[in-house]
Amino acid sequence: MELALDQVPLRVEVLFLSTVLGVLALFAIAVRAAAERTEGVAVGLWTVRAVAGAAIWLAATGLVALTGVLRDFSLPPRIFFLLAVSLALTFSIAYSRVGTALVAGIGPVGLIGFQLFRLPVEIFLHGMYQAGQTPVQMTYAGLNFDIFSGLTAPAMAWLVWRGKAGRAMIWGWNIFALLLLVNIVTIGIFSLPTEFRIFMNEPANTFVAYVPYVWLPAVLVQAALLGHLLIFRWLWVQRVEY
Repeated sequence: MELALDQVPLRVEVLFLSTVLGVLALFAIAVRAAAERTEGVAVGLWTVRAVAGAAIWLAATGLVALTGVLRDFSLPPRIFFLLAVSLALTFSIAYSRVGTALVAGIGPVGLIGFQLFRLPVEIFLHGMYQAGQTPVQMTYAGLNFDIFSGLTAPAMAWLVWRGKAGRAMIWGWNIFALLLLVNIVTIGIFSLPTEFRIFMNEPANTFVAYVPYVWLPAVLVQAALLGHLLIFRWLWVQRVEY
C-alpha cells in the first residue's frame, strides 16, 4: 500500500518536522551544556560532534527510506534492521561518556521535562489518523496512552525541582512512562503488514517506512528511550546521596 502523501495536511507535516528538529536541537544544546560542566572536555568539539551526528543520522535514515527498501514487509521486515541499529545507537549513547556527562550536567529535572516532546508526537499521530494514514490503535483515540507521558512530564519535573519528589516517585514515573513507550512501539509493530500482524484494521502501519515519517521510530522513539535510560542512570548514581 502506497502512502497518500498528498492527503497529509501541511500542519501535520510541519508539526512532525518541527518536533524532530526540536528534539535534535535540544539534544545538541544538552550536550553542550553538559560539556561545559565536565572537566577536561572540549566544549566546541562535543557540540560539533552532536550536531554532525544528528545530521548524519537524519540523512542516513532518510536516504534508506527513500530507496524504498523499508517498504518490504516480507520476513524479516527490513524496517526491523533499522530499529535494531537505532536501539544499538541509543544504548551506546546512553552508556557512553556523553551519557555520563548528560546525567551529571543536566540532571533529573531537565531529563524528565524533556519528555514533554511526546505530547506533540501524539497530536501528530492523531492528525495522521484523521488523514487516513495511521491506524486508530496507534493514537490516543485507540490504544496509545503515551500522551500521558508528555502531559505529566512538566509536573513531574517541577516536583523534582521543588524537592517534593523522592526516588520512589521518580522511579515510578520513569517506569510508567517507559511502559507507555513500549506499549505504543509494540502496537506499531503488530500493526505492520507482516506475517505476524495482529491488528488487521486498515490502514496498516506503513507510513513509518516513508520520509520523513521514518524519523518517528528512528529519532523520536529513540529520544524518548534515551531520556528514560539517562534517568535510570541518574537514579543509580544517586542511590546513596539522594
